[in-house]
Amino acid sequence: MPKRIGIISQRFAQPLFLGLRRGDNPSFELIEESSAQLAIKLREKNLDGAFLSPIDYAKDYSMYRIVPEVGAVSEGESGTILLFFRENIARINTLAINPGDTSEIVLASIIFQEKYDTKLKIIPTTESLEDALKKADAFLAVGDEALRLQDKPNKMDLVDEWKDITELPYVHGTWVSPEGSLTKDEIEILISSSKQVDETVTEVVPQFRYNLDDIAVKALGEFFRMAYYHGILKDIPDVKFFLYKS
Repeated sequence: MPKRIGIISQRFAQPLFLGLRRGDNPSFELIEESSAQLAIKLREKNLDGAFLSPIDYAKDYSMYRIVPEVGAVSEGESGTILLFFRENIARINTLAINPGDTSEIVLASIIFQEKYDTKLKIIPTTESLEDALKKADAFLAVGDEALRLQDKPNKMDLVDEWKDITELPYVHGTWVSPEGSLTKDEIEILISSSKQVDETVTEVVPQFRYNLDDIAVKALGEFFRMAYYHGILKDIPDVKFFLYKS
């Protein structure tokens, strides 16, 4: 029976999934949902592994291990986490965002506390940019929605803001699985498939890379540390990897 593996639909992450989609590989059944929905399915043991955002990993980190070597990482103006604000506004206090964008909510909260000494009030919404800005000072667009809206004015790129604060890249997500759910061979398939990067995809999001190197691991740890410092996480999650040698 194939293992059930969760993936997301966002374009920036597709290079990690191309090898799995293309191959005649009976090892995995792919389940496509949002990271937050995948996290629930993984917690309830309805999946054997999933591509999760950092915060979705952090919520249950004691149960999981991260697949080494591969992940979705960007640096500078990646255009995939954009905060749009009302014209002529002097200070941003309220932020409208899809409640499923868990890590991006935390990223915005960290940046505004660190750089602007502001604790944002989060307003959950599924409305459009225009409608959301009638109810909040700013609106956070993530992934494909951000790419669609990137020509709109009055915005800041939060990945670039994170880089300015930390001098580190931002890790958007990694493969995660409970220890014992995947065999060594299955982990190897995830790693090798994730390295089959398609240049036609990366042209759309050129600021991304898909290797989880030491700098990316450091960035992940710093994100958790800052989330804890600002009272968002109850403790600092361990960044725990499967023991695997390529």
